[in-house]
Amino acid sequence: MAKHFSGPKHLLPVAGKPVIEHTLGFLPAEVDELILVVGGPYENEIRQHFQHGFGGRPIRFAVQQEQLGLAHAFACARPLVRGRWLGMVGDDIFGPRGLQELVQHDLGVLAARVEHPESFGVLVANAAGQLVQSVEKPQEFISDLVWTGAMVMDERFFTVQIAPSARGEYETPDVWMQLIAAGWSIQVVAADFWLPINDKEQLEEARWTLERQ
Repeated sequence: MAKHFSGPKHLLPVAGKPVIEHTLGFLPAEVDELILVVGGPYENEIRQHFQHGFGGRPIRFAVQQEQLGLAHAFACARPLVRGRWLGMVGDDIFGPRGLQELVQHDLGVLAARVEHPESFGVLVANAAGQLVQSVEKPQEFISDLVWTGAMVMDERFFTVQIAPSARGEYETPDVWMQLIAAGWSIQVVAADFWLPINDKEQLEEARWTLERQ
């Protein structure tokens, strides 16, 4: 099976609506505005789809001119963000309870346990559920707890200076480790539901899962 998608993955249909709208429909009430970071060949399609906002919330757009990693993508929204913000990837599907618990914390990351953690940002938490270590796609086993792509941060996230990784990308776990080194606490919150969609196989799995709920 081919691993690549045709068109923007965020807008592919799953159980009757685009991938991204599943999670947008579950956003906590505390989220009063949406900022979409766009860029690449499908930017105009996403802008057009959301030109009237979503669910009564207005949408503003930030542009990532170069694909330099998730931390860089989030940083592109800095001019539009004030205070605490809920950030997430737009091409995975999240459940509502985990997101609701996540926004109760000043700083937090949404996590899940998986069979193949080497494909994700791996997390290690202490007994109090606070993040103590995070490594992007480690070659050796560290933990089966991984970041789902959702987090609550504030403007401190944008003040951290990190170098690009060996992949040439600015990695979000590197930002967290700098925040922790500066004395800040990041809570690890368990996701109640998470469907990562990185290839066509996972897309079909998401369709199968949601159509049977």
